[in-house]
Amino acid sequence: MKLRRGAAALTGAALLLGAAPAAYAQDGGGAAEDAGLFGESDPTYDGVWRQSLAVLALRAEDRPVPENAVDWLRAQQCEDGSFAAYRADAGGECGEDVLAESNATAMAVQALTATRGADAEETRAALGWLLDIQNEDGGWPFSPGDPTDANSTAAVVGALVAAGEDVDAVTSDDGSSAYDALRALQLGCDADGGAPGSFAWQPDGDSGELFTNEAATVDAALAMQGSGVLVDPVSGDERPAATECGADAGALPEDEAPRAAATAVAELLDGEEGAFVPNPFADGDPDVGATARAVLALAAGGYGGATEEPLAWLAENAQEWTAGSPAALGQLILAVRAGDGDPAEFGGTDLTADLVALAPEADTAEDGTDGGEPASDAEEDGDGGSTAGTVLLVVVGLLAGAGIGLLLAMRGRSGRRGGAASGGTATDSGTAAGSTADDHRQGWGNSSDASDSSGSSDSSGSSGSSDSSGSSGSDSSGGDSGGGGGD
Repeated sequence: MKLRRGAAALTGAALLLGAAPAAYAQDGGGAAEDAGLFGESDPTYDGVWRQSLAVLALRAEDRPVPENAVDWLRAQQCEDGSFAAYRADAGGECGEDVLAESNATAMAVQALTATRGADAEETRAALGWLLDIQNEDGGWPFSPGDPTDANSTAAVVGALVAAGEDVDAVTSDDGSSAYDALRALQLGCDADGGAPGSFAWQPDGDSGELFTNEAATVDAALAMQGSGVLVDPVSGDERPAATECGADAGALPEDEAPRAAATAVAELLDGEEGAFVPNPFADGDPDVGATARAVLALAAGGYGGATEEPLAWLAENAQEWTAGSPAALGQLILAVRAGDGDPAEFGGTDLTADLVALAPEADTAEDGTDGGEPASDAEEDGDGGSTAGTVLLVVVGLLAGAGIGLLLAMRGRSGRRGGAASGGTATDSGTAAGSTADDHRQGWGNSSDASDSSGSSDSSGSSGSSDSSGSSGSDSSGGDSGGGGGD
């Protein structure tokens, strides 16, 4: 098959294919260049990831998204459609010092789909680049030319689903899909490296065996449910059934793979000290980001009962992780919403208000509006963005005619659940909710490893021994992504 292509063709060949750049992102950036960026922490390793999650969370909560926030994200895109973790010089060309990566690109696709639409030029270009770097086994690498890993493949599944693509139909030249690649990394009843249904990041480099990786399991499980990070709220008490393995059982049947993946996630949460996913790189301490993603995976499978305990644990333990972090707040908002909770009243905190407080100040367009969504959408949403702009033009004209010379700035505000939103109207007609959006794959960020922003991707082995926490919020090793969750 090949992915349906939109209006624009890619403007150049994949500039970074086969290259071995020295860095995954450009260091630096300043107030002027990053005026539309969420948060104030260094965006070097999580800028695109952070921005995308924040935008998606606001859209999911029907909150206005500042137009300059979407403009910032669009400006980060390279000429070939790809995204790096961050580009300080967004106005320049993408050279060898910028490494395009699947994770940042996949998450940007979800944010662009939600704000610009699935058929927007930027969205189609990013999807086209992802298609071009698909491996023969049907999966995706962290960066072009690398072997397939579970986290990156899961991230791209989320992008495809968000854009309305048929994941099974997006195949390599030999006919393999992302689901084929993920099933090849899923442990069956005949595996010795972990629980049936769990996932390895990659096969062991020496033996080729599969060993369970917690972050890979959580991310791949979400993808196996056919969902991205925008998961429809689920309620009820359903839980995934235990995976049964007989004496002669081998690989899991194809139709059992999604449920077995959810079961493996539920088992990760079933600890003696609380319902959280352990971080193997922190002596089993709680991995807050992976726990939030586990909620998304379980909710996407319809297992509402299995989300209750991890959400209760997050309500008690996520405050430090989310403090000042747009990526962490975005993840948690999406998880709470998926579990049919209210992000405005979670653990004594209004998560959405906290995220809005980290939003960039909205630009004011020449007509006095914030340059947000089209008039038809604004009227449909009831936020009055278009009407307010029209009234403002009349008022400004009258004032100018009277010689007063006063320009009134109007900022549209729409609230959900009683919360005040800042930063202008929604940017486009993308849907805020729905299971047709992703996640990820790797990098979601965790307070325990957020300080490690090396941004390098280690493909040395399936154990996820190296944490590339920085780059785009994904950990190419599957060991948890730092993706801004802990910024």
